[in-house]
This record gives sequence, C-alpha cells and structure tokens, in this order.
Amino acid sequence: MEDVRMKLAVAWISHFLLWTFGDMVSLLQETTEPGSNNLLLFVAAPLALLQTFMISFSLIGKPKFARWANICVALVFMLVNIGYLNEGGEGWHYLLGIAYIAFNVLIIWYAWKWPKQDA
Repeated sequence: MEDVRMKLAVAWISHFLLWTFGDMVSLLQETTEPGSNNLLLFVAAPLALLQTFMISFSLIGKPKFARWANICVALVFMLVNIGYLNEGGEGWHYLLGIAYIAFNVLIIWYAWKWPKQDA
C-alpha cells in the first residue's frame, strides 16, 4: 500500500517545481530588476516557504493536522492559481495554471481520502 504522506509530499514538490518554473520564466520576460519587485518579496517568497513547509509537514506532521492542513492550504493555493489562470496572457500561462490546479485537486483528494487508521 502506498503511503498517503509520500503522495502528498510528491504532489507538493511537483506543485513547487511548476511554481518555480513559472516564476523563473515570468521574471526572465520582465524588463525590471527582479530584486526591485515587491510582489516577489511579499507574495512569492512566503508562498514558496509555505509550499516547502507543506512538503515537510505532509511527511512528519500528526495525521489529523496534516490532513486538514493539506486540504486548507491546497484550497488557498487553488484560489491563487485560479486567479493566475484568469490573468494568463500567453498559452503557456494557461497550461501552467491548469497544471497548478490539477496538483491542488490531487492534494485535496489524497488528503480527503487519508486512511482512517492513520487519523
């Protein structure tokens, strides 16, 4: 039987890697210095830290709290990702947005179906 903790951690890692790829491509297309961008400092960095925390917490957190944390945080990210999808300007924005949302749904599904013996 595959461990739900591992599935959640892998889903968060995949989401984080896609998120990082999207940020890198977006920053490369900008004409301003990335360091002067307040959005990077106040939004991207905390969201990256939160995703990193969720990777670890999915593996080591108490099952009851880890389950609900995964559901709640993935729902928040889903709202952010839907907003990203609505602002997409090029085709690759839409593809990334759909992939983000797919991983959010996967995380919510795995957390929701967490086996009862672990909870």
